[in-house]
Amino acid sequence: MRKLLFVFIVTILVMGPVSWYKVSQIYISSPPPFSVIIHDKAYVVEIVDTDASRAKGLSLHAPLFSNEGMLFIFEQPGNYGFWMKDMLFPIDIIWIDADLKVTHIEKSLSPNTYPKLFYPTTPSKYVLEVSAGESEKLNLKIGDTVTFVKK
Repeated sequence: MRKLLFVFIVTILVMGPVSWYKVSQIYISSPPPFSVIIHDKAYVVEIVDTDASRAKGLSLHAPLFSNEGMLFIFEQPGNYGFWMKDMLFPIDIIWIDADLKVTHIEKSLSPNTYPKLFYPTTPSKYVLEVSAGESEKLNLKIGDTVTFVKK
């Protein structure tokens, strides 16, 4: 019985730190939520900031809830074009400049618009994709300010 108790205690002492390490690595590799706030509405967003993640975007992604989005972050402002390749649902695309001002909006883009490309009218550093109709609900206009919040 003492031997069994000893093995149990040693197992807990060895596995405890290993389990904690694994949990901490999961948290480190999964950053905390990031939100974009527009007119007092917060959108929890997935961040895409690499060439590979930007190329994939929302392709084959499950439809977004009304409080979700995807935020594309670019190193430099530019006239970045977007298309609806492999999209499963319509979206609004909102281009945002380095000063966090809305520069261009494309509303309710259908997956059927592929392969057409959509471009902003002025350079942008960020692009926010949300469910179709969200920009109308917010009465979003060119020049409106957005806020980024990391939780």
